[in-house]
Order: sequence, then C-alpha cells, then structure tokens
Amino acid sequence: MKLLVFNSTPLIYITKIGLSRIFEELECEKLTSPNVKCEVVDEGKRKGIADAIALEKLFQKGVFKVVKPKYTSFLETILQTKGLHVTDAEALAIAKELGGIAIIDDEVARKTAKIYGIAYAGTPYILVKAFSQRIITKEGIRQAIKDMILAGWRCSIETYAKIMESIEKLEKNKE
Repeated sequence: MKLLVFNSTPLIYITKIGLSRIFEELECEKLTSPNVKCEVVDEGKRKGIADAIALEKLFQKGVFKVVKPKYTSFLETILQTKGLHVTDAEALAIAKELGGIAIIDDEVARKTAKIYGIAYAGTPYILVKAFSQRIITKEGIRQAIKDMILAGWRCSIETYAKIMESIEKLEKNKE
C-alpha cells in the first residue's frame, strides 16, 4: 500500500467536519512536511481555530510522520512554478522521493504533479479509501462532501459527480 503525503487542505477540511478519526484508522503510512504541520497546527492554534487543536493531537500520537524533502534541487525547481505554494511543493517533492501519493487539492499543484510524473489524489480520495476500508459508509462520504463544501472546500460539479461515481463502483465491487 502506497504511503500518503498530505498537504494542508485535506488535513484541515476532514478535521473541520469532525472526521479526523479517518486519519487514525486508515491503514497506510501518512506523511507531511514541517511547513504543513506549522500551517495546520501552529498557525491554526495562533488563530484559535478548533481543528488545529485536533490536528495537534494527531501529530502528538504519531498519526502523521513529519519529514523534510531531501532532494532540495527538485524542490527548488518546482518552486519556480507560478502559483505553487511551498506546502504543495514539499508534498510533491516528498511523494516523488518516496514513491508515495501526494494528497493535494490545488489545481496548480495537480498540474505540476502531472508534469513531473508524481502520483496525486485529492481529499475525496481519502474518503473513498476510508469507505473501501469500511471506516465510513457511502452515505458518510456524501455527507462529508456536503459538509466540506459548506465549510468552504471548493468542488466543481464534475468533481462531485466523479466522487459519487467512484463510490458507486466501490460499492458494486464489494457485492
């Protein structure tokens, strides 16, 4: 099972809707960068954001392993991409180095991943993975997507349709 390298958005929104237990229960290695941890925990706590406290507990429990990208030349190369955030670039670099999947939602980050042949997926992938491991139900995914959208997560109609299609396919495969 491939390891997952998280950027900030999936951590924030899954936690924001009260499903942080998914991170604990998913059967895979979960990594992130020091800058992501700083953004979701330290900056979040400084702003008094409740999900930051919940995420801090997950980091303290060792649910997420914090690693730095080793190949700084690759990181420096992709950071030249206009609009690519440091946290996205770090997640991509770590995923490339370790052969993992970058969990990113940002469009610039996704295009960069595609150009450099880095495996990537978004927040819905985590929900579908949780469904496939029987952590949440099909209805749980539907509600999670709705809750994330209400909390500010952006999702196109096309993406929403693909998510629902993926759930239907997974459910049929279980029968």
